[in-house]
Amino acid sequence: MLLWISLWILVSINGQASAAKKAVVIPSPSWIPVFKGEKVTLTCSGFHFLEGEKLWWFYEQKWQKKSNPLEVKKTGEYRCEKDGLMHSDPVYLLFSTDDLILQTPYSVFEGDTVLLICRGWNDVLLKHISYYKDKKPFSGVNTNSTLSIPHANSDHNGWYSCKAQLKWSQKTSKDVKLQVLELFSPPKMKTTTSEPMEGTPVTLSCETQLPLQRSDTKLNFSFFRDGRVITSTQQKSQVLQIPAIQREDSGSYWCEAETMTQDIKKQSEHVKISVKRIPVSGILLKIRPPKTQVIEGEKLVLECSVAGGTGNITFCWHKDNVKDCLRKKTQYSLKEEFVFSTIKKSDEGRYHCVADNNINNISSGIVAFSVIIPVSRPLLTFSATGMQTVVGNVVELRCEVLRGSAPIFYQFYHKGLILETILAPFGGIVSFNLSVTIEHSGNYSCKANNSFSSQLSEILELSILDPTGRSLLIMGIMLSLLGILSLTAVVLLIYFKLKRKSGRSPVSKPSRDLPITDPQESGHSNSITPVELQPIYANVTPFIENVVYSEVWNMKQGKINRVNNSVTPPEDKDSLEGL
Repeated sequence: MLLWISLWILVSINGQASAAKKAVVIPSPSWIPVFKGEKVTLTCSGFHFLEGEKLWWFYEQKWQKKSNPLEVKKTGEYRCEKDGLMHSDPVYLLFSTDDLILQTPYSVFEGDTVLLICRGWNDVLLKHISYYKDKKPFSGVNTNSTLSIPHANSDHNGWYSCKAQLKWSQKTSKDVKLQVLELFSPPKMKTTTSEPMEGTPVTLSCETQLPLQRSDTKLNFSFFRDGRVITSTQQKSQVLQIPAIQREDSGSYWCEAETMTQDIKKQSEHVKISVKRIPVSGILLKIRPPKTQVIEGEKLVLECSVAGGTGNITFCWHKDNVKDCLRKKTQYSLKEEFVFSTIKKSDEGRYHCVADNNINNISSGIVAFSVIIPVSRPLLTFSATGMQTVVGNVVELRCEVLRGSAPIFYQFYHKGLILETILAPFGGIVSFNLSVTIEHSGNYSCKANNSFSSQLSEILELSILDPTGRSLLIMGIMLSLLGILSLTAVVLLIYFKLKRKSGRSPVSKPSRDLPITDPQESGHSNSITPVELQPIYANVTPFIENVVYSEVWNMKQGKINRVNNSVTPPEDKDSLEGL
């Protein structure tokens, strides 16, 4: 796991700060030895040193208060001191009276380019110059009287001398010692703790020291864990801050310091860091929103959290005591969510969660919820065929929803008024029977309600027929027709009578008019021969059940005039007999 790193840029490292409290004497020119009669300027350097101020100088075996810098011409030991600071290390100056000297820099640090100068008294011209190290010829970059040693290191430590041809003879200089000093010491890797608790901050520091003479040298610092770089080599800070160390960050740490302009690298010793993990504790599972009944299609969140515990924690949700995880998620967090974007009936049940950080695992309590399904639109049906029945029949009314959580209340409506209420504890279809009357005709509907939603069915119309009313209606129609026919018959009869009186009646046929004896002539002994009744209207109306019909008969009386063959019908006042 990568470390989250914040770097602190410090003004100075601990070693440098310690060195800064100590003064240092810097000679100029910085060569040793010098010829007698030449001057050397000594500068006492350190923090808050001002040019021209008076300091305590140690020379000629005693402390004297002199201005800074100080010019000297005598061989000896020199130191300086300022109030509140430690006195400097000694500087040994040598003023030589030899004919030939080899000058070396007073301070040489690793990585420097060292110049060795072979000089004659009064800078006399030298010929055939050669150089020796530890009495052995030393080859280097020889330019006239100067020998250059690039990138000095500890291998160049030793005693050096030179040999040259002067005007009158060949001379060899005295040996001078070349000591290549460390530019900075190998850094030390330090940590606030080697056994930190996971999640706590840890500070690593890479400590080294630069000499005051090289205090302006720029260093880069790098930090490593188990052979891998965890910071860039371009970082100038010697401190690495880990805000919350993890167990995965355990390992072997070291640091490296490197000069920016010189190829000088130094590593610290390794430091073992073992991160301890905190066990998980205080687990809690809760529902958002907090309710135990959820309507199908809503969003539901199960949040599992722990009060304590470090490292990557694995959260696992279980349903109805099933061992396998219903859902699992691992990350560096003290809580995690199981989201039901649209809850379904199959999701209801009893849930608990388990948290595990590879140190221990704990289980939460159980939470349970049920999923309520809203009722679908109910379907209303009748047992009557064709939505029509007859008064006195029994009609079954049925109402059913295909989906919906029980219990379900059903209500049947007739013309907008409640006709019946039925509870279905387990859902399903409900029905009831209705013995119908003519008043039960009209619109019907039913409603389903399960306390979470209600739906109204489609409106249906039921027609009720009355058979008695139908028979009376038919009889009334027949009587009306009979009355019309009877009235028509009377009108026709009157019509024919009027025609007879006006002489326009046809002469009766002899076969149908029997002779009638004049009563004055025949007396009582002559009987009247019965006249056959002839129907004027027969079968006026064809036979129809429950229909009354009539026949009209014309009875004619007359006498036979034996003398006159013509027959004159008598006026018959009673020739029309009604029904």
